[in-house]
Amino acid sequence: MPQTAATPQLITVAQAASLLAVSEKTVRRWIDGERIPYLKLPSGGYRIPQGALLASLGGNYALGDELEEIDARTDGVTEDDVRAVLE
Repeated sequence: MPQTAATPQLITVAQAASLLAVSEKTVRRWIDGERIPYLKLPSGGYRIPQGALLASLGGNYALGDELEEIDARTDGVTEDDVRAVLE
């Protein structure tokens, strides 16, 4: 089972801006223009599914290939395995 998509990682506007090296204002404009996927919280804030955000980007970089490589390297590793190493 692919580990990178097992649990959707929801990130804040600030985290998305940092990840993409753009301003928070830019991310908010993208949300307002529905150019990136987002979830609106009852409080009025936003959360952005990290995987969907990265998948929504254009360009010629094959991010999917890199994610498949990561999945292959972590195949069979469970959360319990990770916890055991960190303890």
